Amino acid sequence: MQNDKLSKVDCAYELLKSDILNVKIPPDTPLKMTWLQKHYNVGSTPLREALTRLESDHLVILQPNKGYIVASASIGELMELYTSRKIIKLHLLDEAIRFGDKYWESDIVATHYSLSRELSPFDEECDYNGYISWTKAHDAFDNALIAAHRSPWLNRFNLLLTEHIRRQGRVFRLLMPSFEKQSFSNAALKSPALRSLYALERYTDLKDAVLNRNLNQVTTFVNKHLDLVMATYKELYVEND
Repeated sequence: MQNDKLSKVDCAYELLKSDILNVKIPPDTPLKMTWLQKHYNVGSTPLREALTRLESDHLVILQPNKGYIVASASIGELMELYTSRKIIKLHLLDEAIRFGDKYWESDIVATHYSLSRELSPFDEECDYNGYISWTKAHDAFDNALIAAHRSPWLNRFNLLLTEHIRRQGRVFRLLMPSFEKQSFSNAALKSPALRSLYALERYTDLKDAVLNRNLNQVTTFVNKHLDLVMATYKELYVEND
């Protein structure tokens, strides 16, 4: 019975988390227990435990006398998430550069090659499935760069921040009233920063700097990435408000 209870909690947690991360449940949505029970076909006890876990993930907020709501989203918070992840990522990259071996190097080369074979997200022929495929290749390369780190807790924070960044990014792509739903190719026409952000050359330069164990260059490229992210959101979202 205990295992069954845990499986129901895990199921409720994963379903709710997925829907929140993918903005199927938008920010600031009240999470009424009756609706949750009907929608997910799960009892109130597993749902309450799942909501408690999601609160610790900072994906839902418990309001006194009102119940749970989905965490909000804002450009300011998104930028803070990116800045925090940059600090952590630079530490992980520093450790990977110091401790990485030839197998770590070969994995970086292999994942970069796989990324280079993907259709760019802003290519007009790239559809949604193509974007998902590019994202998976990007994540594999990104993970390979830091794989030799020695800080598992910092990497857990890195993964958590990445989840929140992607949720908030989806919020602005899907829900901003001033932003027309458009393909990445159309968005890239409006945003020079976005074109640069998805250019393969950026990842090639970062790969070479990491393999050459040049932390100063790596830091420069990571900082440049953050600058481009901020510029992209300004070009696509803020100036259109």
